[in-house]
Amino acid sequence: MRIAGIDSGKQRDSFAFVGIEIKNDDIYVLGVKTWIERKYIEVENLIANIHDTQPFDYYVVEVNNTGEHVYEELKYRHKIPNVLPVFTTASVKDQLKIAIGKSMPKNQMVLYMSRMFQNNRIKFPSKTNKHIDELKRQISNFAEHITEAGNASYYAEGTEHDDTVMALMLAIFIGRHYIKKNEGFQTELKVESRKFNGDESDILGSGVPMGMEIMGRSEYTP
Repeated sequence: MRIAGIDSGKQRDSFAFVGIEIKNDDIYVLGVKTWIERKYIEVENLIANIHDTQPFDYYVVEVNNTGEHVYEELKYRHKIPNVLPVFTTASVKDQLKIAIGKSMPKNQMVLYMSRMFQNNRIKFPSKTNKHIDELKRQISNFAEHITEAGNASYYAEGTEHDDTVMALMLAIFIGRHYIKKNEGFQTELKVESRKFNGDESDILGSGVPMGMEIMGRSEYTP
């Protein structure tokens, strides 16, 4: 199963395309392509050329912002039938939307990808290039940030890019449905955060010393 994730360029990001293949219950990164300061119509034509020469089974496009235009162009102008529009958000309460691939819970997917990396089940080509190296670099910069309200979010620091990470995440979001050996990953994954301080009743034992404050805590299920 070959799946491509597409993260369209925003104000500070490049346009990213990441192709993966699900094989032997593992995820293989086939290739990465990025475009910076290119017109959308040019990039859409290039993606259509990829489809004509080395087609993927699915193309997953984030449609939160400018991606809606990319989705419509690929599907209706270039007549690519297997383009999937996906909304991304920090978390999704409606599990049906996750199951049918309409909404991607970013926090849950970060946890899923972390587990797959830890178990060496996301594999990169032995032969690298600048685009694959850029994906690896962006993965290393992709970090958790806790807001003052105690909520977790994930993105690259400052002016760093994270578009290739998002493209990879989009592809894996659909690709995980074709992995049989998920090691429990098919169970609902949840990331919850809350702010604690020493003034609260500590009946269950939060581990926060009296008078001290912890800005966030994450609970992972399972």
